[in-house]
Amino acid sequence: MKKIMVMCLSLLSSGLLAEESNSEYMFNGKLGASPYTGILGFEVQKGKWSLGVGFPVSVSVKRYQYENEDSLFYGVYWNKLTDNSYDDYEEGILFDKYERESYGLGVGYIWLWESGWNASTGLSVGEYKKEYTNASLKYFEEGYNLNLELSVGYKF
Repeated sequence: MKKIMVMCLSLLSSGLLAEESNSEYMFNGKLGASPYTGILGFEVQKGKWSLGVGFPVSVSVKRYQYENEDSLFYGVYWNKLTDNSYDDYEEGILFDKYERESYGLGVGYIWLWESGWNASTGLSVGEYKKEYTNASLKYFEEGYNLNLELSVGYKF
């Protein structure tokens, strides 16, 4: 999966460099469930390309089919969540710290209104790695996941 991510980022970045855009920068505050911008995030868009960051730690690159109108999009993301106050059992063992890192790619659709408000939905597939730790033990879990995006935003 990491090789696929590197290839996708390479394709996205080569397309970004090759595409000309006379557009100005647009900004989009996002709220919802999104692998691209987390629960609360922000996107900077120029032309058909956007760079997103969010909380919990999320970084993404997306390409929209159309600038500043209803559009299909696709993108790649990486996110990380750390919980130092974790207090739960996994496989019968008590752990006090949890960390999850994931990355993937997906496709979705955004609806834009003239007022600046927008709504997005999408589906992505990714790979994750979870790490549970306590004073004497580390436990790892890896796998694949399917993420649904449902978010609203305001573009200005």
